[in-house]
Amino acid sequence: MLKIGIQLPHDPHELIIKSAVFADRNGFDSVFTPDHLVGIGIKNWSSYEAFTLLGVLAKLTTKVKLGTCVSDVIRRHPAVLAQFAVTLHDFSSGRAVLGLGAGEGMNLVPYGMDNSYLASKLEEGVRIVRGLMENEKLTFKGRFFEVDNAFIMPRRKVPIWIAGNSPRTMEITAKYADGWIPTAGMGAKRYGEHLRRIRNLAEKFGRRIEAGVFGYVVVDNDYESAVRRIELPAKLLSIMSPARKQFLKEEIDVPDLLSFTFDEDTVKKALEIASKIDFDEVKHRFIFGTPEDVIEKLDEFRKAGAEHFVLTPLVRDREYIPTIKLIAEKVLGYFRES
Repeated sequence: MLKIGIQLPHDPHELIIKSAVFADRNGFDSVFTPDHLVGIGIKNWSSYEAFTLLGVLAKLTTKVKLGTCVSDVIRRHPAVLAQFAVTLHDFSSGRAVLGLGAGEGMNLVPYGMDNSYLASKLEEGVRIVRGLMENEKLTFKGRFFEVDNAFIMPRRKVPIWIAGNSPRTMEITAKYADGWIPTAGMGAKRYGEHLRRIRNLAEKFGRRIEAGVFGYVVVDNDYESAVRRIELPAKLLSIMSPARKQFLKEEIDVPDLLSFTFDEDTVKKALEIASKIDFDEVKHRFIFGTPEDVIEKLDEFRKAGAEHFVLTPLVRDREYIPTIKLIAEKVLGYFRES
């Protein structure tokens, strides 16, 4: 059966808790939290520490899977990540998912952390995380990380999901992960092609990959209202995307600074650039419209092989609960019945 979860807002903490509890009680399959040092926004960049938050939610929920979407192996050593994941798994009665990605400039560059060779660091990191969770002792010597006769206790086989659309991260997923969670921006057709490639490679390693999709969503009973609400955030997120050159006009110059710095000046610059973008250029990267429109988009990915959606409402704080309520009533209801 198709699974649908949500990614929680960055803040405020009362809304985070209320949203997670609602999801747990109303049929959602998973709750993920961003793992950022800074939130993404125009005026508010608040963000809470992910594993502390998930530890709280482990005691307030009983059904949903709990995970990060996603962590990196730069800010926390892979051994620390493994311990975090195992701890969450035990305290949630086996509901943890460790989402990993290569890392983002906004969480690294302003804090003096190296932003190079991220995919290679991810590969070494995930090998250590999995090795520590599954072996009594682990010795590993890589270019960026090494452990010598290391172990953690307790040990648990916590599912590892990897985010990323690049050929390198897809290869890492096939070799070492349990799930794949790319963005919906690639479209259902390409998603299906990439998923087949990942699963064919994973089969050679005796692995079976759960097929996830991460999608930004705005759902409204009125289509035009949904368009109005998503248009600006969609443009801003597209500006910050590493793949922006694939869908933005060449004459639209985006400074690299916008990929990793948030302050009043850079946001002002981002808004200026966003005003030059035609929404039609970027709308394919997002899931929006009436519940029927959202169902249609999700169904495209389901037919391409998707098994688990993680939906992130691109809405203001006061609209978050009404949005996930509408998803629960109309979207979850449809897929449960079908």
